[in-house]
Amino acid sequence: MTGLRWHPLGSVTGYMKEARQFGKENNLDIVAIRRTPGIIQAGFVSRSDGVTKGMYSLAATLAGQLGDSWIAAWRIDQDEDRFAVVAVHKGGIIPGCDLIGTEAEVRRRVAQQRSRGIEFEDWYLPPEFEMGGKPVEIDELLHPSKLKREYRLRPLMFGLSKAELAQLVVLALVITAGLTGWMQWKGYQNRIELEARLAAEQQRLEELARLQEESGVEQPLQALEHPWAKRPSVASFVTGCSKVMYQLPLNIQGWAFANAQCDGSQVLASYKRSGNSTAAQLIAATAGHFSDRPAFFEEGNAATLKFDISLPAAGDEPLVEAIDALANLSSWLHGFAQEPTLQEVAVVMPQPAALPGEPAPPPPPPPQWKKFELSYVSAILPYDSLMGAPSQGLRLREIKTELQSGLLMWSVTGDLYAK
Repeated sequence: MTGLRWHPLGSVTGYMKEARQFGKENNLDIVAIRRTPGIIQAGFVSRSDGVTKGMYSLAATLAGQLGDSWIAAWRIDQDEDRFAVVAVHKGGIIPGCDLIGTEAEVRRRVAQQRSRGIEFEDWYLPPEFEMGGKPVEIDELLHPSKLKREYRLRPLMFGLSKAELAQLVVLALVITAGLTGWMQWKGYQNRIELEARLAAEQQRLEELARLQEESGVEQPLQALEHPWAKRPSVASFVTGCSKVMYQLPLNIQGWAFANAQCDGSQVLASYKRSGNSTAAQLIAATAGHFSDRPAFFEEGNAATLKFDISLPAAGDEPLVEAIDALANLSSWLHGFAQEPTLQEVAVVMPQPAALPGEPAPPPPPPPQWKKFELSYVSAILPYDSLMGAPSQGLRLREIKTELQSGLLMWSVTGDLYAK
């Protein structure tokens, strides 16, 4: 039986009671229990999922023979696209890695574990995956002589059986207080680690789903490692900022426009008080037109108005060779009499955080792409100079405008990613 919902149990003496409570809360009435020196774990399934008497848990059976750290995948039907995958780390079956799916689904699940930096001691993978490792001898592992009672699925019942009561008495007489405390602490640590891994994986999946929804295109897992995938496109950035910045009045009840800047999430516009204009007049005139009340500074003689915007992520895209990307972008801007600065900057990959109970992971490898900072100042509107520009790998960071001698000057900063 595959597809069990694996959950760590924290109680050494009352783990069956904990399992019954979890099953009751989640409408699950069949369980397989795994006990190792470091963890107690239960795999749950519903009787309505086709469970029959005498079934064994596939993941528990393999975990009982292959050890505490491995991942295995294999074809289960030579005539159909059906593969199985099971993974165990630190003695615990990884949630979501006890399933049957298509080759693409199982490949993706194996790649997810590798991208999370888990160092399995053994990799049992089919040659067609081209991920290394060696094939698993599944028929030998599932031979009837290898199937133990502890791998079998059993129904969850309310209350304790006589056998369980006897076991509790014996356990209470044998296990010392120190050993009990150690086991509880170890189980707690393993449970926290598994929950942290599960939460991290869920966060990754949610972020990937958000990217797919905002971009409207299915995104690969690698998109989460590419900073340009999570930022708005040039067209979206320019359009979103322009809709607000171009409509800012140059004067509001005697308050004169000074400058404005847009970073893709908000537009901040600064105004200066002139004549006998007052803060009360500015508050009344802008009420309902901006995201917040004006913020005053310079002893009440200047104010900032904020307008929140929301721009969708562009998603992942292939990058252009650096020499071509730089030539194409600079040539386009030179055609508008711009003098852009494109300077390569060092790329610092974020260090993955260590999970509970784990040592700090090794530093990530250097990226296979380069980053160039773009900046220029012009009197030409960004909408005119950037719409239609070669923007593959280009992401804007800020558009700013400042009133100078009656003329609006526009400054643009961004990042160009290239191979």
